[in-house]
Amino acid sequence: FLSDYSYEPFPTGSGSNLEDINLGNGFSRGQLINNALAAILFQLYLTTFGYGITTLTSLGGVQQLPMMLNPIFESKSPSDFWGRKWNLVVHGLLKRGVYKPVRTRFSRMTASTATFIASGIFHEWILAVLFSPEYNELEGDACIPPSCYRPGFGRSTLFFIWNAIIIAMEYLIGGAAIFQLAKRHLPSVIVSILVSS
Repeated sequence: FLSDYSYEPFPTGSGSNLEDINLGNGFSRGQLINNALAAILFQLYLTTFGYGITTLTSLGGVQQLPMMLNPIFESKSPSDFWGRKWNLVVHGLLKRGVYKPVRTRFSRMTASTATFIASGIFHEWILAVLFSPEYNELEGDACIPPSCYRPGFGRSTLFFIWNAIIIAMEYLIGGAAIFQLAKRHLPSVIVSILVSS
């Protein structure tokens, strides 16, 4: 369904380059819906992949924790989403490899920001490796779709820096009465959708 529309079934007004992003089209209805659909699809992919890995490793007698805990529909806060629900394998690696070493010398907010920046750089590297066009896919300097995809480099790092800001805001103002009231009185699915959007 989404691939027929280049994963953007709703018009956004933005192009594929990092410089095409601005606040006006970054928060447009089309962009937000496209992001939600892509996030749900990606969560389904990672969850299915995680169950496959868990099944294979359990055949060998190794028990594994689940990779995802339905973050889009069950998260109660941004830190709950990133810290306890989304891609727990990578979370554990980043916690041990970046957060804890930085936290020994700096504040919790600095360690969290460093972890999000490291995650952004890691995702940029994954995109570069996975989507680097093969020689036969290039025609001059042009990338010929659909066999060749050129990601907007910098977007992943920008996304993770944005999430570091969201987590910092949660640290600073998340305990405010309005947020606690919303958590207690809104249906949990609505809270989760607000958190993940």
